[in-house]
Amino acid sequence: MTDFGKGFDVGTATPSKMNVVRKLALGAMSALALVAVANAAVNDRPFFRANAVVIVFSGGDFVENNGVAPLVHDFVLLDDVTSGEAGNDLIAQDGVPVNFPFDPISDGTSGGWPFEITGQTFGGAYQNNPSFQMLDANDSYTAFGLDNNTDIDLLGTNTRFAWFFVTSNTAFDIYAQATNLETSGDFSGLGYANIGYQLIEFAPASASIGQRAQRPSVGGDGIVIGRNTTGSTLDDLSAGDTKVFDGGRRTARIPGSIAQQAAGFASVYRLRASPVTGNSYDFSQGIGKLSADVTYTVFAP
Repeated sequence: MTDFGKGFDVGTATPSKMNVVRKLALGAMSALALVAVANAAVNDRPFFRANAVVIVFSGGDFVENNGVAPLVHDFVLLDDVTSGEAGNDLIAQDGVPVNFPFDPISDGTSGGWPFEITGQTFGGAYQNNPSFQMLDANDSYTAFGLDNNTDIDLLGTNTRFAWFFVTSNTAFDIYAQATNLETSGDFSGLGYANIGYQLIEFAPASASIGQRAQRPSVGGDGIVIGRNTTGSTLDDLSAGDTKVFDGGRRTARIPGSIAQQAAGFASVYRLRASPVTGNSYDFSQGIGKLSADVTYTVFAP
């Protein structure tokens, strides 16, 4: 009989079996190594996102304070801002309007408004030098002829006309508030209702500004308060932030620079005394001062 157990040690592996075990072990180690390499990953996520931005530029300060222009003084983010709320301005400085295009405007401390001669038979031309829209000892008038229709008015064609400019990649609203009413002299009895108010949108602002802009009012209600020269006054803005412009789209129409893509906004102010009929100043009203601050703020539409 054959002794099947002779010479065979069941506790000892043969060389071929050892190789199989080694291969299995090496295979398992290789699999573990592959898993470890796969887990040691570097994840990159390139992206490009343009935030909703509104840029406002005009003057840095009044001419009496050596203001410079043009100056970007508002860089407003409208992302994550609820409709009807002010945007986040990334520039701490505030600005002031300018005389078109970029002459710093006066705060009214260095002189009064010029008088306009009306109904003269000849002459009466006003020569301003050098501060625009301010009457002081450096200015001059030419001699003029008069008859019974000749009169004099305050402001007249030199109506208080102040500009600021807006460039945006998104729709925006503008709110305004009138504060800090000041009166003196014979104007002490006047108030916010005696300052007529008009807001005008220009796109393009001129031949040199806004050539690649579009009217931002399209798609919105546009000018809300101050649509014309007769109905609105600063009394409409004195209760708090009040919407004066309801925008519907961005100012940028085609590729260009900030100035090329800008829309212009002009504020027009008129003295409305008694009776309230436009520029209604008469010498019988004497002398005095009537002024207020109007602050414009960009809001989310």
